[in-house]
Amino acid sequence: MTQKLIVPIKRWLAGHLPDFILGRLDYYCRPELLDSFGGVFNGQCFRQLIYLDLTLACNFEAIVETGTFRGSTSKFLAQNSGGARVYSCESSDRYLEFARRRLRGIQNLSLFKLDFREFIQRLDISRQASTFLYLDAHWEESLPLREELDLIIREFKQFVVMIDDFEVPNDPGYGFDDYGPGKRLSLRDFELHRDNRIACYIPARPSAQESGRRRGAIVLASRSLKSKVDIVKTLIPLMPLIQSETGLPQTRTDDCQEPT
Repeated sequence: MTQKLIVPIKRWLAGHLPDFILGRLDYYCRPELLDSFGGVFNGQCFRQLIYLDLTLACNFEAIVETGTFRGSTSKFLAQNSGGARVYSCESSDRYLEFARRRLRGIQNLSLFKLDFREFIQRLDISRQASTFLYLDAHWEESLPLREELDLIIREFKQFVVMIDDFEVPNDPGYGFDDYGPGKRLSLRDFELHRDNRIACYIPARPSAQESGRRRGAIVLASRSLKSKVDIVKTLIPLMPLIQSETGLPQTRTDDCQEPT
């Protein structure tokens, strides 16, 4: 079959087959998609180290992820959860089917097909439990971040939140999402540092020393877990930087070996 025929056939199939069938075909026929967008945490080794440090410091009882995508980070979260169950949701049937195929057999991982906000509301875990939440469900016109954060802060008593694709102040090497007026993932449009219910942190490594796609992130902690997160050396508390004369982050350049 010539290439001229293959391309239109693929286009026809993509437009007529159900999304979950396309997800299965992607999984079995396109192995290069397993590590799309760099793989675990965008391929960022230091981001992975931050998660591992937080897990050790906070002894999480539950791990929550919004935006399963193809399951790279979901698998890493489950395999490094310290025994805690991981709950992950995805709104796309195509991505969810891919992830289900990839992640079957992982006993402490549950996948859900729910709207992200509904997923958080319906989570069957104690709101008193120490919980890590990774928010990566923002894409183009869909930006449920405000609702997600509002629900988390109101409902959970002990939590640490990591938001992917968020601007790191004064480090333009970290990429972030900007969907237009009022939808820039930054402290300009999301003034998290002004919310006295949470403490904010940024990576303690400059973007020039990060690996992978070098996407920005911000970490938020409930006041009940602040003392534990304060001692995590892979993070820098944000408020002292903002309150300083220059506001420039003094990122760590020592102890920055890639995790093995």
